[in-house]
Amino acid sequence: MKILLMGDASNYHMTLAIGLRSFGHEVTVASGGSGWMRTGRDVDLSRPWDGKLGGALLWAKVRRLLPRLSGYDVVQIVSPNFLELRPHRIRHVFDELRTRNGAVFLTALGNDSRYVEFAGDPSRLRYSEWQVGGVPTRHAVEAAQTRREWLGEELRLHDNYIYSNIDGIGTALYEYHACCREMRDAPDLQYCGIPVDTDAVERTCCLDIPGKVRIFVGLQRGRMAEKGTDRMLAAAQEVVSRHPDKAELVVVENRPYDEYIELMTSSHVMLDQLYSYTPATNALLAMARGMTVLSGAEPEYYDFIGERDNHPIVNAIPDDETLRRQIEEVVMHPGRLPQVGAQGREFVMKHNDSRVVAERFMELWQRNLKC
Repeated sequence: MKILLMGDASNYHMTLAIGLRSFGHEVTVASGGSGWMRTGRDVDLSRPWDGKLGGALLWAKVRRLLPRLSGYDVVQIVSPNFLELRPHRIRHVFDELRTRNGAVFLTALGNDSRYVEFAGDPSRLRYSEWQVGGVPTRHAVEAAQTRREWLGEELRLHDNYIYSNIDGIGTALYEYHACCREMRDAPDLQYCGIPVDTDAVERTCCLDIPGKVRIFVGLQRGRMAEKGTDRMLAAAQEVVSRHPDKAELVVVENRPYDEYIELMTSSHVMLDQLYSYTPATNALLAMARGMTVLSGAEPEYYDFIGERDNHPIVNAIPDDETLRRQIEEVVMHPGRLPQVGAQGREFVMKHNDSRVVAERFMELWQRNLKC
């Protein structure tokens, strides 16, 4: 098939393209490069500047490129907001993509109005970046205006339009799937997971028992409260201060994707995504390298993917004292790290290899292509 992956986040679509190409498909990734991450793409759709001028220049670029974004069997957009443009501009591009190509599908990845509402409801998720047990998080307080915008009429109408006019949804995380399941049923809803190019990622971490455990925390300065890395960093700092002979901290902030990955590989333990039920991209990449990961790994997630035996992720709990104990437990037992690292690599190979995820997308498309 000829496939267009439109938009990207944390290198998701670019990695998916690797898996799809291994099956002989012709794949084009058109994206803005995930912002400051500067991830790879075949067609550049980055916004040169913030503000009206940047939007006008991107809008002009997209209109010029539309003839090149034509004639594909499948278009997969990364979210309802797959371009850094106002909703009415995105809708115009979306309609053009539908007219110029075959079926159009959506990758449920990141925030949209439906997910923000879903994640903020404690009857649906026990916790998320917006609430823990119904109590607003620091992120919810600081981003109150952003939440109002997500739930406002403009974005609600836009997201509803996109969801009403796609041919199916591939979901990246358990949480997104649970949200989408409330509005879509099989065959046009498929859990796909997050792809990892395991051929390009060697297991280099924790082949032996380390003398001193290096704890890695990757920061996005503007998203620390959202990701929970503010609390994870504070807990790790306390553990390291208690056990300076046993642990040290590696903190990396807002680096380009390739540089970030390179810096990560010298560590043994990663802290990532406090408010998630599911391990996300950074955690999976770390596991593929043999690192032990504290991240989202709720029982609902393991049950959902059918994994009964291999549970290598330390399920980070959004409670500061519990989190500190979890990190300390890892630091005080470095002898466990090589075995957990091997189990983590095995887990990623089984559930998140780019070919495995590509096959799930192919199943979704084949069930719903209009032939």
